[in-house]
Amino acid sequence: MTSEQGAPAGTLDGTRDGAAFPGEALVPDPAAMRRVCGHFATGVTVVTALAEGRWIGATVNSFTSVSLDPPWVLFCLRHDSRLLTAIRAGGRFAVSILAAGQGGVAMDFAAEGLPAFDGLDCLTGATGAPILRGSVGYLECRLAEEYAGGDHRIVVGAVTALGVLDDDAAGRRGPLTFYRGRLARLDKECER
Repeated sequence: MTSEQGAPAGTLDGTRDGAAFPGEALVPDPAAMRRVCGHFATGVTVVTALAEGRWIGATVNSFTSVSLDPPWVLFCLRHDSRLLTAIRAGGRFAVSILAAGQGGVAMDFAAEGLPAFDGLDCLTGATGAPILRGSVGYLECRLAEEYAGGDHRIVVGAVTALGVLDDDAAGRRGPLTFYRGRLARLDKECER
């Protein structure tokens, strides 16, 4: 079945960002990929590690859980990331799940070359990596696996410790989110 324009039924117009659909190979450009995936809201984390006696960290929104038993998580980093180099060298890292009021922290850790830890209140975890106070929760991990993923590496961590830093505050503030290229907060929960 096809639409009036000859497109397969159920499609918009038979195209997807310039490529015919279905059947024609689709290789979207990076800007189109970013635009479409930007409509998927994600949480925001800061992943940290200890490298040569110094803390290093980066804002990461590709974080997700992989498995509950065993407890594994994953995130993606660019091939040339200094944080990736530090995680490989030390084999350990921490993930701080940012709260809605930590947009400035997320921006600081997203910027190249800024001393993001200056004036920041941190706890030192068993991994030696900093855990950001004020975050909703944290996970400490051992590097379990690493895979190629296009222009990024997929980093899988085995969780060795975790916790919610302040359950009451986390419930009131909620998590920091990233949606359509901007940091945001959840306004309210959806009704069932």
